[in-house]
Amino acid sequence: MTRRNGNTLFFSGSALTLVAAFAGLTILADRVDQSGQRFYHTGAEIVTTLDQLARTYSAFDMAKAGVLYSDRFRGSPLGLTRLEPIEEKDGLRRLRFVAAESVLDRAGAMAEWRAYLDSFEAVEEIKLHLHRLEAWDSPRPLVAIVRMELIGKPRGALQTGIDRAFFRFEFESLDGQLRILSSSLQEGERTIADRPQFVNVAREAGVDFLNQYYPAFLNQPLKFGMIRYGPAGISAADYDNDGFYDLFIPDGVEAKLFRNRTDGMFEDITAKAGLAGLDGVSVGVFADYDNDGWKDLFVSRTFRHNQLFHSNGDGTFTDVTAKSGIGEDCCTTVASWADYDSDGFLDLYVGRYLDPRKAIPTTFYARNGEPNQLYHNNGDGTFTNVTEKAGVGEVGLCLGTVWGDYDDDGDPDLYVVNDFGRSTLYRNDGDGTFADVTVKSNTLAYGAGMNASFADYDNDGRLDIYNTQIRSDHAWFAESPTVYRYMLNSFRQGVWKTDIPLYWEMFHQSGFGFVGIFRKMASGNTLLRNKGDGTFEDVSWKAHANPPGWFWGASFADFDNDGWQDIYAATGWVYNDPGTEIEMDFLNNVVSRQKDYKTGIFFDPKHFGRTSWHGYERNRHLRNNGDGTFVEIGRAAGTDLLANSRGVAVADFWNRGVLDIAVAASTDRHALLKNEVGANRNWLAVELVGTQSNRDAVGARVTIRVKGEPQMRELVIGDGYGSQNSLRQYFGLGEATSVEELTVRWPRSGIAQTFRNVAANRMVEITEGKNEVADKHYSQPNESRVR
Repeated sequence: MTRRNGNTLFFSGSALTLVAAFAGLTILADRVDQSGQRFYHTGAEIVTTLDQLARTYSAFDMAKAGVLYSDRFRGSPLGLTRLEPIEEKDGLRRLRFVAAESVLDRAGAMAEWRAYLDSFEAVEEIKLHLHRLEAWDSPRPLVAIVRMELIGKPRGALQTGIDRAFFRFEFESLDGQLRILSSSLQEGERTIADRPQFVNVAREAGVDFLNQYYPAFLNQPLKFGMIRYGPAGISAADYDNDGFYDLFIPDGVEAKLFRNRTDGMFEDITAKAGLAGLDGVSVGVFADYDNDGWKDLFVSRTFRHNQLFHSNGDGTFTDVTAKSGIGEDCCTTVASWADYDSDGFLDLYVGRYLDPRKAIPTTFYARNGEPNQLYHNNGDGTFTNVTEKAGVGEVGLCLGTVWGDYDDDGDPDLYVVNDFGRSTLYRNDGDGTFADVTVKSNTLAYGAGMNASFADYDNDGRLDIYNTQIRSDHAWFAESPTVYRYMLNSFRQGVWKTDIPLYWEMFHQSGFGFVGIFRKMASGNTLLRNKGDGTFEDVSWKAHANPPGWFWGASFADFDNDGWQDIYAATGWVYNDPGTEIEMDFLNNVVSRQKDYKTGIFFDPKHFGRTSWHGYERNRHLRNNGDGTFVEIGRAAGTDLLANSRGVAVADFWNRGVLDIAVAASTDRHALLKNEVGANRNWLAVELVGTQSNRDAVGARVTIRVKGEPQMRELVIGDGYGSQNSLRQYFGLGEATSVEELTVRWPRSGIAQTFRNVAANRMVEITEGKNEVADKHYSQPNESRVR
């Protein structure tokens, strides 16, 4: 054989090898695509079947329900009619579903459901959701975990309760229709009470005005049109120093300041205070930045220049933006105050989203936000932008910021929560700079982050983190067939060229765990327990802290004064036509039509028309069980608002020793939930006045011991979602009539003051360096006009 012929054969063989390899890769790619599509369509078919089943149960039509069950059905009882008590507390009862050990055929299954539904005087709603696909590829039977929620009034009950359960269903396909082949109980529980623990008094109090969209979101061309549905923070602050907490409520057309009249009513004094005409406001936070004893106000303005107002000490404010040095900072969503350098003056951190006129989130993991800004307080009424020097110019799509000393070194650290991506934990290095310790500390919290909270939920003396996100009813979709199909389409449609830096960043943070990233992004709220060694443990599922929903603001507070901090969280997104939902189609489009995604069409309100998106969701109230877990009690407690809620602010608005809840809504009416349960137990409220430290005592830590058990609070201004909670710190004491020990650690001076045997059921004031617990006696409220 000649050399030329040998070369020809070599190159021919190489070409054939390349062709074969290409063909093999093409076949493999097609299989990945087909597998992903089959996974989606199987899940979608189960979702449709469950929707049909829920509708038949809602209509009490057992004949139609029976059609969805196979003739070969064999299952076990679901425990629907056999409930055993778990606990009773404050008139709220929890009961567990208990399944008998027997086998049911189709008639038996229908009989159990009929008896269950007949046990209700009225049923408000029944929902069946696909929670997880356990087996989905033929020829095996389809196996799914199904989540049920039923709101109804059992016969003989005084008010409605809620039943929640997880079932295991097997399905078979007959003549193109899924039939239920078997069902069994995983777990189930009912919560119900004889009377609500909270009552919405917003209308009587005069604060239930209707939130409106920012006009510029409607009349200007936007690439990210659905930004209109977001803003609606809320702040509780005693702006006039009368001892009663007032309300500032941002709005698209005009934000409003409501003065607490002390008689249960609030007065709109916006114009009188010199704050009229503030549109495009997402957040307003009050802080005494010049230590003169009066709360000043920072306000975001979206497409206008942000503003800083100085309190004149007479109930009015003066705009000092021009001389303050505060920047324009388009698209500010949230803000927080803290003395990061311990010079005794509060500094300002401003969190920003993307500019919706110019950009959309690049992918499910976006880093194209407007950079956040840190303003150092110079102590003379001016501020200097030190963002670059400090290293905190986070470029995620920011919806939450909070300061807190998570590592107990005396310096406030910074946690930043971002939509479409990851969150960031900055450790304060004590020299004016910060280090990004997110990966090292295990606080990435991938997802659509919308809330930032530091709190000691387990009373171990360390600050834990709560970050609200989205737990989709279609979280089942976030599995390996979907992830592989997403990555394949990224290459096929050419979008990988622009997205590869983001993939590389995720790889650098999480290795090859892309499936885990997708799962985390769909798993909802994140509760991170501080382990005390600079790292955190994700206990979201274990603690039952991630209920389903599209969450926004959340606040920690001991609502029932039992010594453990509970969580109240707002939820909702696009409230269009009831009974419609675009979520599943949106998720599939994100995976299959990535090139179209880049145009922004899926974020255009015109695209989804009158269809809702996580619409008509109820706020969640998580009661702390005191064992590291929570239980959702919103329906029984009367706090499960259906109001497209956003911001949450907690304060004792009537100075009764209990914490109430103010809730902002998006294009709905705001709510004020009056606490009627906390008065059953003892309490202590602590106000702090800094002298060497900033006057608001932000960053100070209060620790108490009651019957040997500790509780801790750290003062913050600006947390949650565009919100501000009470600076006065409340401690539930249960049956205890005194606090054995109360310690205040001051942030700048480092002074630790300890007091013993502090009597309960009073408000006290502690001043830095002054060894006295002073009683605070504010004028008692006039006879309340609201119940």
